[in-house]
Amino acid sequence: MGTEITLSLNDIDIDWGKNRYWKNHHWLFPPGSLRDVEYRYAGGVTKTKPAFETTLDEAYFRLCHLGYSSHEAKTKFESAVERWNRTAELRLSFDEFRDALTSIDFAALTSADLEPYIWDFRAFVVNLLGAWGTDGSFLEDFIAGLDFALTLRVLADRPESRSLPLRWHYQDLVESGWASLEDLTDIDRQAFIINHTALFGRLQDHAGAATVRAFDRWLTDRGLTQVTNYGRTTSNGGVAHETTTLPTSVRNMIHHPENPHNVLSDDDLRQSVECLLEIARLLPSPLPGLT
Repeated sequence: MGTEITLSLNDIDIDWGKNRYWKNHHWLFPPGSLRDVEYRYAGGVTKTKPAFETTLDEAYFRLCHLGYSSHEAKTKFESAVERWNRTAELRLSFDEFRDALTSIDFAALTSADLEPYIWDFRAFVVNLLGAWGTDGSFLEDFIAGLDFALTLRVLADRPESRSLPLRWHYQDLVESGWASLEDLTDIDRQAFIINHTALFGRLQDHAGAATVRAFDRWLTDRGLTQVTNYGRTTSNGGVAHETTTLPTSVRNMIHHPENPHNVLSDDDLRQSVECLLEIARLLPSPLPGLT
């Protein structure tokens, strides 16, 4: 028994956690994604409660720009298989994994289709990959421990599924006292720093800006304002204050952790990533390699 928190695609639960054991999927959802949605319970009971909701297409955009582009996803999957095969013999390629998952038609899939697997989507995936479930592969354990963002990223490679709703049903966990909304919306600081650094650099390359200062001007030309104070250490040990856009200030704080004059908060880091994502969204064509 326990209280579940689930991630669903078109009302099919594809990931779940319980009590204090769950994965944070909040980063997949853009600001303003909180909605009242229908929760379903045993016996046909339904209740309307808050959840995070977006489309798979929006999550696909965020995945592509936050470490799970096609190339990055393939590299991460192959690294996971390589580590797994230190003590196993799994002969599953990324292309085979993707082909199996993109064969799933979520527009037609129903809860009854998952009933033979006790409504466990991972067991459903293991069945799809049955040909690779040979002795010594430990396929079921591999799928159970695989970074779920890789699974979701591959599911998004089926274009017909991208318009479908993606929902994170969290409210039961909050009501039961296992987690607060703040717990659920916390960021993975290390991952956000890595993703901010990569996205800032890619946008700077796209802008053709030779310096950070020139790129900051490019950002202001696209609607960001220079209202964030950054304290720069001078050659004589003093501090010089300058005002930049938030992403540039955050970039400087990440690149200069030795500078004692600034504190990078989680809120500023989160907001800066969202600023960069919005700039990327408005580009006339996608950034190279981020599909």
